Amino acid sequence: MAIVKVMMMQKNEGPRLARWLTHYGQIFGMENLLIFDNGSSDKFTISLLNEAEYRGAHVRRDLNRPVDFQMKGQHYNNVIASLDHDEEYDFALPVDCDETLCVFTEGGLSLDARDIHAEFERLKSYRGAFSIGLSLFNVPNREGWYAPNRFFPKGFVPARCGARIDNGHHFPTSSEVPESFLTRFTYLHNHHRPYREMIRNARAKLALEVENVTDKELLREHARRALPGGHLVHLLLGTQADYYTMYKNEVQLYFQGNDVLLQEPGKKNVRYWDAKRYRECHPDTVVYEAGLLSHYLTYGAPEGRELP
Repeated sequence: MAIVKVMMMQKNEGPRLARWLTHYGQIFGMENLLIFDNGSSDKFTISLLNEAEYRGAHVRRDLNRPVDFQMKGQHYNNVIASLDHDEEYDFALPVDCDETLCVFTEGGLSLDARDIHAEFERLKSYRGAFSIGLSLFNVPNREGWYAPNRFFPKGFVPARCGARIDNGHHFPTSSEVPESFLTRFTYLHNHHRPYREMIRNARAKLALEVENVTDKELLREHARRALPGGHLVHLLLGTQADYYTMYKNEVQLYFQGNDVLLQEPGKKNVRYWDAKRYRECHPDTVVYEAGLLSHYLTYGAPEGRELP
C-alpha cells in the first residue's frame, strides 16, 4: 500500500478540521498527516489539534503569521525536502482543510479507502507531478449537492522527484518529468459557507493580497491575473442573490458516499448516473483516462451530450 504524506495548513477551521481529520486519518493513517496550524485561537480547533497530535499526527504551530499562509507552498517544499532525506514514502499530497479527496471509478465516484489506494498504486511508476483536473464545489444552500469547477486544478507529487509546490498547489512540478499526469482523483470542495461568513473570509484573505478591497477595478485586475485569492473576487463584486444562484446554469451532482444523482440545468428531474449506458451512448469516451463520470462533468455536460 502506498505511503502518502498529507500536508495541510489551517486556522480556526473547527468543524471542517474534524471532517478533514476523520477522512484523511482513516485513509492514510494519522502518522502520515502533517498539519500546519496558522495561529488558531478557537478552543474546538485547538482541542482537535491536540487530539490529532496525541494520535500520531504531526502538528506544527510555529508558522502562525499571515505571511506564512501566503507562502505555504515554500513551507511544503521545505517539508518535502526533509521527507525525501529522512522518510520512506511514495507521495506528498498538499490539500486544503475544506477538500475531501475521492476518486472516479468505473461506476462513478468513491470515498472508499480501497478505491483511493488503488489509484495511488496505479500511479506509482510515474515520476512527474500529478494533476487533479476537476474539483466538485458544494452548491450554496443545497446540502449534499456539488457542481464541477473545470478551471481549478490541483496536484501532488511523487517522493524524491525534486518537487516544487506553488502556494495554491494548483500546478506542482517535478524536476524529473516536465509533464503532469492526469489522475482519476477529484475533491469534494466544501468551499461555500453561509453568505456573510463567505464575504467576511474573502475580505480578510484578499486584504493580504490587494491594497484596497473596496476598489472594484483593483479586484478585477487581481482576478484577471489569476493571483492568489483571485477566485474569491467574484464574491465581493456580486450580490447575495448571485452567490446563491451561481450554479443555476451548471449540472449538479448529489453524492454522500453512495450512488450519484445528477440534475441538469433548467430541469426539475433528477437522473441516476449509469456509466454503462453513458458508454453505450458515447463510445468515444472509453479512452478518457479519468473515467466516464469525470468525462461527463468535464466535457459531456458542456457539450450537451445526452444523459441516458
